[in-house]
Amino acid sequence: MPLPTVLTVALAALVSVSPCVTGAHWDHAIFLDDDYRLLWSITGQDITFEVQARTHGYIGLGFSKDGTIYGADMVIGWVDQGQVHFQFPSRPF
Repeated sequence: MPLPTVLTVALAALVSVSPCVTGAHWDHAIFLDDDYRLLWSITGQDITFEVQARTHGYIGLGFSKDGTIYGADMVIGWVDQGQVHFQFPSRPF
């Protein structure tokens, strides 16, 4: 089995991909596990995220009031032939 590649996806306030995110300075960073790192900066009312994950396909990012998947706001991201894709899963969970 080949080693997983590192997928880096930048998520902005309205999930827009912008050239200005490349090379961004991150004010905060945390390793959620050995294969998933979350970086973010806050500017005014905007929060810009970067997810760095060792993956074989896709990454997910979600926020909820109690840390569970139920009622969470989530986005799934992947790269296909160099093109970044985002999808918001249907509800309910």
